[in-house]
Amino acid sequence: MAIADTNRIIMSYLTTSSAKVDPLIALVGERIYCPRIPEKIKLSDGPAISYFTRGGISTPYIPGIPEPSVQFDCWATDIDGEKSGSIRAREVYRLLYDALQGIQNVSVASPSIVVGTDGNDYYCILSHTANNRNKPITGTLTATYWVATPGTGMGDIWVTGAGYSPTHEIMSAIEEVQGQDLVDNEIQNYFRVLTFFSVMIRAE
Repeated sequence: MAIADTNRIIMSYLTTSSAKVDPLIALVGERIYCPRIPEKIKLSDGPAISYFTRGGISTPYIPGIPEPSVQFDCWATDIDGEKSGSIRAREVYRLLYDALQGIQNVSVASPSIVVGTDGNDYYCILSHTANNRNKPITGTLTATYWVATPGTGMGDIWVTGAGYSPTHEIMSAIEEVQGQDLVDNEIQNYFRVLTFFSVMIRAE
């Protein structure tokens, strides 16, 4: 069983419209980044979120259900509108909390992506266990299970016997540490709220 790209699945969840996520999207827009905010991004244009996996739990008996521990940083600046940076950063945190805390069995469209024998990336369109018949692109059933992506460089190495899926399920998300207010010592007037979530994910 292949381990899912949990960072990509979390990104897909946080950037896809839903009743829980829409208030967060309304505030930060597309300014959600993994693993860090790009240098060219200015918080004066609006608050942002960065996140990365810092560890987590896994077991060899159920390898297809990883439970990463994810660090989230909710960023804002004093220049951001009428509210001070610290207040706006905590507002972002509250909306992130509402979007994640306590969710269960949420289906996320985040397909497995692998590198085909031609060097191009392919994303999964039907759940299956990998074998030579469905290996992209030499397998006779490639078209049944895989579709070429526009680019390259995103795919994992295809592994025989691994499970691949077009969708994944966030089984649960639980906050591990409540949001902590921090001040950036290197960039004045930059504020952030730091929090950690345990997120359990499996392929559907």
